[in-house]
Amino acid sequence: MLDGQLKFLDFFLNNTIEGKEDEAKEILIKSFADQETDALSLYEFKKLQEQLFPLIKPENLAEVKGAMAHFAQSLA
Repeated sequence: MLDGQLKFLDFFLNNTIEGKEDEAKEILIKSFADQETDALSLYEFKKLQEQLFPLIKPENLAEVKGAMAHFAQSLA
């Protein structure tokens, strides 16, 4: 896992609803593997967001959405 991925994983897990961390970690690690094989398209990223956003603490959702929107620019 790349340094940037580790930082994002830590950031994401710190904003995840208590008890949902393992689920979020599993989803993110799979997406990082997909990035390594270039399998993460913008479409796949949107599906990823649909899986991850419900796991975020409501008060932190805007911040996480902003971080993910910044990353999405690299996929377009």
